This record gives sequence, structure tokens and C-alpha cells, in this order.
Amino acid sequence: MNQNQQQRQDTGRDTPGDRNNIALPAESRQGAQWLVFCGLISAGVGARLLCRDLPNFAPVAALALFAGYFFSSRLLAIMVPVLVMVISDFTLGTYNPGLMIVVYSMLALPVMMRTVLRRHLNFSPRQPRAMAFSSLGIVGCSLLASIAFFLVTNLAVWWQATWYTANLAGLAQCYTQALPFFRYTMGGDLLFTILLFGGHALVMARSLELPGVSVEQS
Repeated sequence: MNQNQQQRQDTGRDTPGDRNNIALPAESRQGAQWLVFCGLISAGVGARLLCRDLPNFAPVAALALFAGYFFSSRLLAIMVPVLVMVISDFTLGTYNPGLMIVVYSMLALPVMMRTVLRRHLNFSPRQPRAMAFSSLGIVGCSLLASIAFFLVTNLAVWWQATWYTANLAGLAQCYTQALPFFRYTMGGDLLFTILLFGGHALVMARSLELPGVSVEQS
């Protein structure tokens, strides 16, 4: 019995750092880690292309939220939403470079919620109250990401666009015209967040936890 196993036996539960790890040989664990990384990117690109006809309905922010929670490497987690956007934009097309930087940054921002998620999420079926609070926390983080994306990206649109007046009235008009798209942003973020974290919770409930990546410890 190693030290981590002894600690879990003494405390009666897994420590936060153990929640995304399983006992696998180092080589197998590394392969599984990169398999998840590539799988998230492939699924994200496919889903974004399939949902192209629904404005702002995409899995990218949800992938960033999940990647931040799942991977030990902050850099690797950030690469997931960025690569999804870069690859899919080869097909969907590009636009104003300054605005693209803002959009990419806001879609990667949910990775920064990793500290709260990795510290407090608990998917143990033996602790239903903790699981319920974890579910509420995930939904809250998803909504926060949607609101932040809406506020910042539309502020950037107003700042760069010439068809809005450069005053509070023009800013209000910009946000008002963007409101119909916000429901798609929020709906897409919530749906894909529930799918990702719900699927992960089911895996963990069956004691088939996928390992976290530790390429670059944060």
C-alpha cells in the first residue's frame, strides 16, 4: 500500500488531487491522457461545425471549463478551446483579427475557474448532497462564462465597429441587438457543460475514472 492509498484509507475519501487519477502504469496513463486531449479537440471541432447554423451555439466554452477541471496542466487545458477554434475557423472563416483575439480569449477564460472546480467538485454517488452542490456550482460557472463572453465580446464589437455611436447610447444599442444571440450562447454552454461533466460523473461513479494530465504542473 503506497502513501496515497494509506491517506485515502485514513480519511475515508479521496483527496482533491486524486479525483481524476487512476492506478495505471506510467506509459498507459500518458497515452490515456493524450487520448482524452485529442478526443476533446476532435469532438469540439465536429460539434462546432455541426452547430454552425445556430448562432453562438457551440461547445467551446464548455470544453474550456471541463479541460480546466480535468487536466493538471493549465497550458494543456487552454490549448483545448484555442485549437478547437483555430481548426474549425479554417472551415468557417476568419474575421477582424482584434475581435478574434477577444473571442478566443473569452472562450479560453473558463479554464481559469479550474482552482474552484478542482478543489470543490465531488462526484461521489455516496455523497448525494455534495454531488448536488457540485452540479449547482458547474451550472453557475457555465452561466458566469456565458455572461462574461456576452459582455466583453459585445463591448469589443462596439469599440471597433463604425455603425454604433461612440457613446452610452451606442453601447446600449449594441448590447440590445446582441440579446437574441445570448440565449444561444447560454444554451450551448449549459448543454455541453452538462454533457461533459455529466459523462465524467457517470464514469467516476462506475470507478472508471480517467487520469488527469500532468505534463506541466500548475
